[in-house]
Amino acid sequence: MKIKKAVKYNYELTEETLEKDIGKFIEKAKKGDYHMDKMHGNEGLKMIKQYLKILNEKFKNNELEECKNCYHKLIPFLLSASSAEGDLFDYNDMLAMFSKDFDDYVRNYFICLVKTCSIDELADKISEYSSSLDVYGFDSDKEILLNGLSKEQLNQLEEKMIIKTKGMTKKDMAKHEIIYFLMDISKTQNQKIDAPPRLKRRGLIGARFLDARSVPHTKVCGFQTLRHDKNKYLSLCEKFNGVLDNKEYEYLKGEYEE
Repeated sequence: MKIKKAVKYNYELTEETLEKDIGKFIEKAKKGDYHMDKMHGNEGLKMIKQYLKILNEKFKNNELEECKNCYHKLIPFLLSASSAEGDLFDYNDMLAMFSKDFDDYVRNYFICLVKTCSIDELADKISEYSSSLDVYGFDSDKEILLNGLSKEQLNQLEEKMIIKTKGMTKKDMAKHEIIYFLMDISKTQNQKIDAPPRLKRRGLIGARFLDARSVPHTKVCGFQTLRHDKNKYLSLCEKFNGVLDNKEYEYLKGEYEE
């Protein structure tokens, strides 16, 4: 028998609040402090996991306002970082490094949003979140909105988010993502999607449904149960008329299934 030395890391905040601490971490990451994270003992990844662990406990304790503010800083940042924006970390897929399904964190975040935000704040935060999705899509964000908001509130949310896409051009990818997110909400209820719960997606919404496997692009995946509203979907498609080329535009219109 021999004794092995166990190393246990202790974490403490260096800023006065968790939100400020997360903000400071993001600031350092954007300066390149964790660009070679694997070569430095995964320090950045360990801190991110600790932030998520703390937030999970705060969520369980119903500290929703603080969780909302912290999740809003952390989740869009992690989505952007995981899609290799700015090459901030040396991981091919950062979200895959978390033992817990990232969709669970998204779920907690959206519960906080729905329970603590006015419609104006909700539109601001969801627009920022959806703009950061890029190659990712989740089920829980739309599920929480559909189950937590009334039809009138959903309509108000859509109207306020659409305003943020005014003047959209082909290069305004962040604005495109807002429209794509709204289109996902209006997709057909009980459509089965042939994909695991968290799959990367690129470009257009396409290739999610069973009869569209030949299309190389994928957006949101999993099994969706979204409210049927073809007219709303087509109205959102119209936002891309003259923005995307005609083939892409027609594909979007034809993707909606009865």
